[in-house]
Amino acid sequence: MALIRFGRGDETAADDRPAEGRRPGGEGGTHETCTTRIVMDLGADNRLAASVESEGTPEPEAIGDPVDFSWPLDADAQEDIRWYIEDYLRTPFGVYDDRGTRIAARFEEWGSRLFRSLFASPPVHEAYQRARDSGCGMELVVRCAAAEPLALPWELSADPAASAPLALRGIAVTRMLTTAQEAEPLVVSGARLRVLMVISRPRGPADVEYHMIARHLLPLLDASGDAVDMVVLRPPTLAGLEEVLAEAVRAGEPFQVVHFDGHGAHGDGPDAVGALTFEGPRGGAHRVPADRVADVLAGGGVPVVVLNACESGRIGGSGVEATVATRLLQGGVSSVVAMAYKAYTAAAAEFMAVFYRCLFAGDRVADAVTAGRRRLAVADLRPSPRGRLPLKDWIVPVHYASRDVRFADLERATAGPRSAVDAADRAPGLQEPADDSGDSGDLAAAGQFVGRDALLYTLEGAARSAKVVLLHGPGGTGKSEVAKAFGRWWRDTGGVDRPEWVIWHSFEPGVASFGLDGVIDGIGQRVLGTEFAQLDPSARRAAVQELLDRRRILLIWDNFESVHSMPDPTMATRLAAAQREELREFLARLRDHGTASVVITSRTDEDWLGPVQRVEVGGLSPQEAGDYADLLLANSPRGSSRRGGREFAELIQWLDGHPLSMRVILPLLAEYEPRQLLADLRGGRSGGAVAATGGRADPLRACVAYSYGHLSGRDQEALWILSLFHGSIDANFLKIAFEDDSEAPAQFRSYDVAGWQRLLDRALAVGLLSSLRSGGYRIHPALPAFVADQWAAGRPESFAQERRAARGVAARTFSALGQFIREQIAEGNARRGLEILEDHRRNFGAFLEYTLEQQMWLPAGGICQGLNAYWELLGLSHEASEWFRRIRDAVELPGGSPPDLTTDAGLLWQQTASLQANWQIQTFHLDEAERTHMSLLMANQQLDPTPDVLTAIANCYHNLGIVAEQRVRWDEAEAWYRKSLAVKEHLPGVPHVSNTYHHLGLLAQRRRRWKEAEAWYRKALAGGDGTGEGTEIANTYHQLGRVAQEQGLWDRAEYWYQQAVAIRQPLDDRANLAKSYYHLGIVAQEQQNWERAEALYRRALIIHESLGNRISIASCYHQLAVLAALRQRWEDAEAWGRKAFAVQEKSGDRVGAARSLLQFGALAIVRGRIPEGLAWTVKGLVRFDSFPHPASAPAPERLRSLVEAFGIEILERTWREVTGEPLPERVREYVTAEVLPEYSEEGEPTP
Repeated sequence: MALIRFGRGDETAADDRPAEGRRPGGEGGTHETCTTRIVMDLGADNRLAASVESEGTPEPEAIGDPVDFSWPLDADAQEDIRWYIEDYLRTPFGVYDDRGTRIAARFEEWGSRLFRSLFASPPVHEAYQRARDSGCGMELVVRCAAAEPLALPWELSADPAASAPLALRGIAVTRMLTTAQEAEPLVVSGARLRVLMVISRPRGPADVEYHMIARHLLPLLDASGDAVDMVVLRPPTLAGLEEVLAEAVRAGEPFQVVHFDGHGAHGDGPDAVGALTFEGPRGGAHRVPADRVADVLAGGGVPVVVLNACESGRIGGSGVEATVATRLLQGGVSSVVAMAYKAYTAAAAEFMAVFYRCLFAGDRVADAVTAGRRRLAVADLRPSPRGRLPLKDWIVPVHYASRDVRFADLERATAGPRSAVDAADRAPGLQEPADDSGDSGDLAAAGQFVGRDALLYTLEGAARSAKVVLLHGPGGTGKSEVAKAFGRWWRDTGGVDRPEWVIWHSFEPGVASFGLDGVIDGIGQRVLGTEFAQLDPSARRAAVQELLDRRRILLIWDNFESVHSMPDPTMATRLAAAQREELREFLARLRDHGTASVVITSRTDEDWLGPVQRVEVGGLSPQEAGDYADLLLANSPRGSSRRGGREFAELIQWLDGHPLSMRVILPLLAEYEPRQLLADLRGGRSGGAVAATGGRADPLRACVAYSYGHLSGRDQEALWILSLFHGSIDANFLKIAFEDDSEAPAQFRSYDVAGWQRLLDRALAVGLLSSLRSGGYRIHPALPAFVADQWAAGRPESFAQERRAARGVAARTFSALGQFIREQIAEGNARRGLEILEDHRRNFGAFLEYTLEQQMWLPAGGICQGLNAYWELLGLSHEASEWFRRIRDAVELPGGSPPDLTTDAGLLWQQTASLQANWQIQTFHLDEAERTHMSLLMANQQLDPTPDVLTAIANCYHNLGIVAEQRVRWDEAEAWYRKSLAVKEHLPGVPHVSNTYHHLGLLAQRRRRWKEAEAWYRKALAGGDGTGEGTEIANTYHQLGRVAQEQGLWDRAEYWYQQAVAIRQPLDDRANLAKSYYHLGIVAQEQQNWERAEALYRRALIIHESLGNRISIASCYHQLAVLAALRQRWEDAEAWGRKAFAVQEKSGDRVGAARSLLQFGALAIVRGRIPEGLAWTVKGLVRFDSFPHPASAPAPERLRSLVEAFGIEILERTWREVTGEPLPERVREYVTAEVLPEYSEEGEPTP
């Protein structure tokens, strides 16, 4: 039976216009259509009967008499189509190219045959013409009980009077079984599209041409901005599928789509049933009959199944019940989308991205398939040895259905496309490899990441089972990029309990946090938050080990060779035996008892670690190498044109899939023929540099040498400077450091910024460097050693002296840059300071180590200032602590005594101790902070009382006051501040006196002494002698606003905030300006000036987004949600709340995320959705460490009110459903108590 569905649209139909442009469908997924249906049944007697359904017609109406069905395509034609789709582009050369071209040309002929086989009857053809001319969209459904007619490529069907096949004119092509009677349309509920991805490759990398479609699909879904939850089933077993589906149903968040990415199979014999291949409980293949899979899916209430399984959509001659897709329909699945042929990864991801976007727009599944198919026709280039070539693989996706399915209630992050054709034409595509570089942070890719699916799948299994996995291989093979890609994959697909629990730690030169303590600190700060910083070292380890035993966390340790097996000889010392044993024992415990996993990258196999699973990283596979070549030559038409011959294939083979070698050599195809490059690399033009390495034996060094040889002799010598640096470099730094510096070696002095830029660009062009988004250049780890060897060979007598002089110049420049960064961050330009330090972090650390070794105390101090500002912004307390220890070890006298404070070493000691004490306060190690400040005080009290010494003493008093204030010892804090004032007020210039006034004001404010606080702030405004700095004055104005706000004096609060704004605007103090706008918004909100409040929140949000301040961004989202709720704009309130929650989850803001969940609960309750609101409230409350937590107010009181209204039973039931545990006694006591506890001003419950 063939079925054609019509829907009235906005345009008049024409024979050669795509029908999908006429299908109605507005934004937001409203797709009510006027439809007509022509129905054809192909019976066992090979007769075709037709009928028609129209809108409002209760029963189908017969069209003419049944006619004989003529078989349109023979077995040879079907085999030609299969060969063209699956095999043609493997070897598109010679006779195979000719055959592929001939087959593609016959698609039009075959399409006409298929069309005539359905529409040969005059009455049926007339019905088709009426539909075509009605201005409606169409759907063609072939339905029968026999296998072979369903196997035909009906998508090819083409009206000879039209210019394109039906399937590319917007006609949805759907297959149905006669035994699967069409049911009423299904509208699936749920605010988010939840997709469970089953990736089953029991043979792992041994599976032929393995690709993970989901990994290529994720960037496209992310780009769409839609709320898609894609969760990967781990492990991919049938029992796991059943358990996860059932758990989702119990949690009230069922999966609407199950996406199977694996192998399908046909059984043997007349009664055989199609099957899907899962992994067995103990590994290996577990072939599961499709009807058993259908039972599991039915239990999970899954309406839609997507099959990327190999040949899962095809029906052989063994009968209908041998087909996976049809058996799933018989088992109760409403819609199955399958692949009729083996699909290219790029094509499958292209199709799936548009398919899911259309589901999100509210389209029926049939129309989403149509849009995806059109996308394949528009974006038809597929990888091949000759580069990307067109392929008509839009016929690959096929659709089986028992009824219409669509998703009407999804929350859309962006306005949906007006129609399926919009989605197909506008969708982001995979004509280039997915670009992961838009990610940020430690997991950001260095450019576009290509291939490695088999390796990533190996990691997938190993990380689950072995827990500790070592990726090892030579430099330049891409180990770090593979580890990052795996981290992104687990983060985005539910491999870890929370997205932010993929934790990166680099054991690299220039980063002080070597050893287990650095690892522990990184984990604890990310997962456990500020409370972790207050624990002692042993308690920290215990807390982290317990965490790793219970929670799914992924640790990634990069550059592990620097720990022991291959330490950088110039930058770091290898760990001592005891420290290595700590790491080994930590990994052994994780392997044997942990729930967490760790992936380690190293250039060696690190045999000293013992029995960990080792995975060697080699070159890219031939197809992956082809994809990477596409990327590297994308902007080089001449280079791309040289890919067609045998010499190019030999060049690729010689490069052995080595990513760095390919990046270095392939861009040179713009200038040279492949045979010339190959001959040179084998020992020709590149001469001794390559020949000495044995050529093929060391392709990486040969490739670097070859590209280096393309620079002029003068530029080669200038490039020696890169031997001093790690990670990155930029032209401005080189110019500032070396231009006209008399101490710099001569070969570096004559380059201005333009000269350095030209040199670095040339090195980029020949592949020795790669570009950074900041405008700098990334240095590959293999390059510094190579150019150092060239320098030593070129200047054997003066090399050591020149290198030492150059390092001294660079160290002093990094010192000045460090002080500049500190100033930038202090002035509110945190983004600029962060950008510089992110690019140069390894260089800063390496040169701090160098200056300490060379006793260059003043440059060391400047570098430390810049790094400390960076550590403070990112909360890197352990790294800061480790560097402070190293600096003090370097400068202190035997026994730990400070050096003479009047010397350069003494100045560095004093700076370091002061910074260290500040960190100790921030991490609530108040006893240590007190001891450090007391040691500073006593050291200064031993000196003559010069103004500088007295200033240092006054600062010690002030900081001891901060320590007492943190301990809530108000009188003691005030005494210290007053001692500081007593010294400062008698010093010339009244240094920093306003800062102490300001702290006395804060102290009074915390004690709710409003008049006293205001008096101190007013004294701070005067700056002692009336010369207070602008930023300090603005900060004090802001605090005066807070004092007024806390008293409910809204007009006065607004006045002071406006005063702060007036100063901050001309200073371009954007971070603090945003804070003023935010608090002015709160004032406007309290005054019920909703529009002004929203405008102010949005102004603050724009600034925070430009600065990348996630916590403040989330606060703005949260406040916008509160404001929307006050205005009873419930949908807006939920949308802003979800945005806040997403940022809070990603940034690890546990308290903020919990408060957002509580806000969801409040919104639901006020709208009368009591069970939902109660569930959200419980989800939020259980995230706090205690109950009632001060930051959770007023949720505990709300909980109490609900219990009073509906009884304790509703809370008991909801608590168990959400947590799986009974209601805690402390919660029961609180919600049933007659008197609630009060909270002190500090947020703690009072007795």
